[in-house]
Amino acid sequence: MSIMNLNKPAETETQPVFRLHGIPYYPKHLNAKGQGRHKWVGPGREHERKEYTTTELTELGAELVTRQLWKRSWTDEVQGWINI
Repeated sequence: MSIMNLNKPAETETQPVFRLHGIPYYPKHLNAKGQGRHKWVGPGREHERKEYTTTELTELGAELVTRQLWKRSWTDEVQGWINI
């Protein structure tokens, strides 16, 4: 039996990120109930930060860019919007 290396860094992938007025909005992780799909969160504490949907950010004119992040399963739906 092999021992799992817990010190191994998590792998990252190119993921979409919105930028609105210079502030990044990262894809939200899904919770245990699968909620959080197409939600984007800004910086700050959970109850203080701004949260937008994909549609809201698009309508506000946010720029879609990419960053190396941990994989979010639902962002594959957004990947087609940008050339990665």
